Amino acid sequence: MSTKKSHSGTRLGMFAVMVAVAASAAFGAAPNQAPLFLTETNTSPNYLAVINTVSGQTSYVPTGGNGGASGNAGGVAVSGELAAAINFGSLTVTIFERLGGAMHPIQTVKTTVAPLSVSFGHDHLFVLCTTVAESFPIYGSFVGPSDGSANLLIGDGSSAQIISYANGVIYSEKTGSIGLLPLTARGAISGPSVPVELPAAPNNNTPFGMAADGAYVYATIAHSDLEALIVNGEIVSTATGPTPFTNAGGSIIHAPCWNALRGHFLFSSDSPGMQLLRYLVSDDNIFLDKVGVATLSGAPTDLDIADHLLGVIDGGNGINSDVTLFDVSYEGELTMRLALKIAGPINGAAIIP
Repeated sequence: MSTKKSHSGTRLGMFAVMVAVAASAAFGAAPNQAPLFLTETNTSPNYLAVINTVSGQTSYVPTGGNGGASGNAGGVAVSGELAAAINFGSLTVTIFERLGGAMHPIQTVKTTVAPLSVSFGHDHLFVLCTTVAESFPIYGSFVGPSDGSANLLIGDGSSAQIISYANGVIYSEKTGSIGLLPLTARGAISGPSVPVELPAAPNNNTPFGMAADGAYVYATIAHSDLEALIVNGEIVSTATGPTPFTNAGGSIIHAPCWNALRGHFLFSSDSPGMQLLRYLVSDDNIFLDKVGVATLSGAPTDLDIADHLLGVIDGGNGINSDVTLFDVSYEGELTMRLALKIAGPINGAAIIP
């Protein structure tokens, strides 16, 4: 996913301006200047799917590796003209660079163990693997050798997502941890992982997705039906999602899973409910604003926002996966722009403006 930051005191005003400017640019620009939505087929061999967000034209670029990741978000991340895509089955990350309306592979980065999530920040690429997190320095468009790593708090292969935020890096593991990674002055992981204390059981069940605004991190505790605000390594506020979130048999029917943030609007994928939820957030609070802001034909597994454009992927019918693009209004309402089907169990969602 892409990196998104703003100052909370002016977010709504800035968002309104960004919506107007971005909308004019997207629809008035030449096709090769349209924002691109990126996901990967997650197959073996693996391909980066590159979607023109105005025309819907889709191209497939080999990553040079094999897919196979599941249960994670952030399998694709962008920063400027660069993108990174995981190859779970090959223990590599492919680096791409945008040239006009196309993405071109320019480098392959080797990881210690299988990668599941990537994020850019602090002049580094951060990779969450099954048992460790690693940092790689960035020099222009070149990614250097690993300059830091740390063992995960649990390290059982349940890695969910890693993101960069103002104070460092944070990651989640589905079996029950959210960990902070301190950085050196140059942005390398200096370790060891520092745990974020989760709420007492049963409100600590399955940390999943995250989004950051400066020093503020919004994280889901999916199977407890909670969104949490983390500040300075502590959970300072939580919001309950749709209720009831289990049926009479105890099966989960609603859960905020993966997050994308734009201004005061936090969109979360309710995977079992096959819909998107909308929360309103600030620097010290969070609450559920709207259920069913969009409905989907499959269980959503990742999403991203850039300016006024939101893209989400879902599992579709099990054979073909879905990509759906929405325009985001000033009021946080969604209007569908494009819906496409892609063969394979696609993984990762990122928008490169």
